[in-house]
Amino acid sequence: MKQIVDFDSQLKDKILLLENECQKICEKYKAIYFEKFQLGKGLLVDVIRIRKGKSADQDDLFEEDYESFIEIGLEHEGEYYPDGYIPLWKCKSEWLQMTGYLTNRSLSQIEATVSALLTEMLEDSRQEE
Repeated sequence: MKQIVDFDSQLKDKILLLENECQKICEKYKAIYFEKFQLGKGLLVDVIRIRKGKSADQDDLFEEDYESFIEIGLEHEGEYYPDGYIPLWKCKSEWLQMTGYLTNRSLSQIEATVSALLTEMLEDSRQEE
């Protein structure tokens, strides 16, 4: 993650684009892998946006404690089992100044990581059978 202290409209546009493109990647891989997992297991591949532990809007991305990340996991019999976490953007207050942390990964690297995590999860779920 690279540290950023100068927040401007270009940075906001860059983060919004990153989050939106990551959402498309998540939808693509959810569609590909959803049927491959056992029946009764729900696959979660999504961009999560939170602020102070609660759901947040993209408009809040320069607010303190805003965080966005890709979360990958399985839901089985009402229990959620997280398996992967890929940070995208985090904004927090440090030394009385707002500081942001933006992923160093490119979209292709993020997509490759999502694919690798899902492939590993699928292999693990087949071994459990």
